[in-house]
Amino acid sequence: MSVALKKFLTVLLSVCILFTVAVPAFAADAPAKKNYIIENPYDGIDWEKWEDYKTQLHCHTTASDGFLPISQFVDMHYSLNYEIVALTDHGTLNRGWNVVPETVPLMRYIKKDRTQMADIIPIPDEDYQKYINGTHPDRSYTSTAGDTLTRTTTNGMLDVPLGNEQNMATPFADCHLTSYWAEYGQGLAGVFGDYETPSREVAKLGGITFLSHVGEYVYPDKDSADHVGKKIDEYYVNKFARIFLDNPGSSLGMGINSATDAHTRCDRILYDQILQKTIPNGVVPWGNTFADSHNETSLNDAYTMSWMPELTLEAFRTCLEKGQFFSISHFSNGVELNGMPEMPGFVEQDVYDTRAYWLDNTPNVTGVYVDQDADTITVEGINANIITWISNGEVIKRESITDGTATLDLHNDELLAKPYMFIRFYLSGDNGICYSNPMVLKVEGEEFPEVIVPETHDISTFLRGLVTVIDFVAFKFNPIIWIFKYFALGYNPLERL
Repeated sequence: MSVALKKFLTVLLSVCILFTVAVPAFAADAPAKKNYIIENPYDGIDWEKWEDYKTQLHCHTTASDGFLPISQFVDMHYSLNYEIVALTDHGTLNRGWNVVPETVPLMRYIKKDRTQMADIIPIPDEDYQKYINGTHPDRSYTSTAGDTLTRTTTNGMLDVPLGNEQNMATPFADCHLTSYWAEYGQGLAGVFGDYETPSREVAKLGGITFLSHVGEYVYPDKDSADHVGKKIDEYYVNKFARIFLDNPGSSLGMGINSATDAHTRCDRILYDQILQKTIPNGVVPWGNTFADSHNETSLNDAYTMSWMPELTLEAFRTCLEKGQFFSISHFSNGVELNGMPEMPGFVEQDVYDTRAYWLDNTPNVTGVYVDQDADTITVEGINANIITWISNGEVIKRESITDGTATLDLHNDELLAKPYMFIRFYLSGDNGICYSNPMVLKVEGEEFPEVIVPETHDISTFLRGLVTVIDFVAFKFNPIIWIFKYFALGYNPLERL
């Protein structure tokens, strides 16, 4: 072997050794690609075969403080293409639109400008069954303003059992939550700030609850506009997070946009703060929208679209428990923490001037597809021109939609600046907004840091204890109070001894 060849082989061997040592060193300096585990509440939906059913979870009649008698209430929802309706009169359990409810006379008297204290007349049994199965011939309704609404779907309209707006009426601020499938709350007035008692008692009875328009409690002067785009005090975050943690599977979520969004414009920020407390503890509350309708023109302000394999009460309850719905509103007054409005250019008066609140051309989701290998989330929708992705209360990404499809890649640089606990999104368009439920983001090999959520003992704890003691000592066995409860609150106190 020549000297030159020996030198060449020596250099080649040295280079090979250097390369094998250097490659691992360089690789060690390169950041490892995270493997996200995306917990998608919409997993399992067959987007081709299932239907999305128009749903109202919170509304009223003259049985408590609404303007609409039961017959008009049913006719209007039917004509507006609703397929699931939960009647939630204050302190008044819904036992069917064909049954006279046990009313609370005091509530109806306080709101007599609405109720007129008129007789409660349910719809006939024969008509009730036709509404339920979708064969009722009266498919059109003409509003007071002369607008004609016509039902186009052939589906029936489910009547959700035992709907009730708990706490009835509380002093100083509304402290309400809606409940379903539970024999609880008839004639119970509640005390200020006590969301805990009805949540707990409904859970014991196997029912479910959603917190209602909590912005009216957080900002009792109804001055939410003065606080828009700001974080909510941790006191409220802990208080509501504990309700979900203490009643998992029953306290399912909270309203994030109700009616015209006047008093709930900050509730989405509160919701994101709550999620950061509950998700590390294994609980994911859902966000819903609802009309809280009291009069004719408010029935279609906001609603949810429930994805189900069939139109049954069993499928609907499963839908609520799994969060397999999207929440829609014609109104959005929300501003994100970074100052970005939810709906750029939204003018509330335009909705009234054009009567756009009657229309269902609102943004809606028609498919959510998660690629666990590529760590991408693809959304398909209609009537939308913008999609906004939210995580931990911050806007992660906002982009225009031109073909009804948008994809988020979790490995984009903009997403790797800090750890994220969840992702949710909303679609916005010319006539409204559509919110998704959150998807939990876990990273393989990592755990969420522990989050301690302290129990909240506030004035509601004191008031609840005080009222309980006074009722037992002075009221429970007092014939005069019995008479008051019977005629003013509408129930027989002897049956509850």
